Amino acid sequence: MLRHEPPVRFVPWTTALAHIDVAGTTIPKGSPVRLMPAAANRDPERFANPDRFDPDRKDNGHLGFHTGIHYRYGAPLARIELHAAVPELLRRVEFSRLVEDPPPYRANAVPRGPRHLLVAIEGLTSDSRSRRPAKQGAVGSAGLIGNRCDRQS
Repeated sequence: MLRHEPPVRFVPWTTALAHIDVAGTTIPKGSPVRLMPAAANRDPERFANPDRFDPDRKDNGHLGFHTGIHYRYGAPLARIELHAAVPELLRRVEFSRLVEDPPPYRANAVPRGPRHLLVAIEGLTSDSRSRRPAKQGAVGSAGLIGNRCDRQS
């Protein structure tokens, strides 16, 4: 998902630390550089069918976490959360739907994503080993998934 729809589409605050040659052009030391991880994640020379969302993609060396602390701590934490939380959620939830489809997106591109994501959940159980049948049309619980970066976005 991070390769296909990354939260950070471009990084506008990077500076060349040395002279860099890119495809025959020299970027001088100290020049501002705009990194485009979203474009790199869709590079057809790197990924077969780059615009296709494929959660089972084997060759998935994406730039969704960029570098530094986001990569060192973010990537392993996201993997743990994905392997623990998603299967548990799927065991406990009978049906879910977006309250607003599509959800409202932030006006800016860094970070990109929904301002909030309201999800109606039906048939929620408290025990992961059993599933309570959902009542027709009854909403058992509603969740709000958001990001604290909602300031002016």
